[in-house]
Amino acid sequence: MTPDSPGREEEDACWREAARLRREHRGWIVVWLAPQNCYRAYRRLPGARRDTALSAATPGEIADLIGQAEQSATARRARSDADRP
Repeated sequence: MTPDSPGREEEDACWREAARLRREHRGWIVVWLAPQNCYRAYRRLPGARRDTALSAATPGEIADLIGQAEQSATARRARSDADRP
């Protein structure tokens, strides 16, 4: 561990938070990257050509980003549906 990295208990808490986020946001892969000291979330959203990859320092920030990505995908899907005859 580097001097700025969290201790073992803190790291365990980060992994527990990642597991909680996976339960709350089904379909997302959420992991804690200890070397980068951040959370990452991945998912292929409906209508997307590529996977969505998000990064944040805190569980609250990654949850907010997941919510924003899902809202954006929903809006994109609604526009696509509206364009169909």
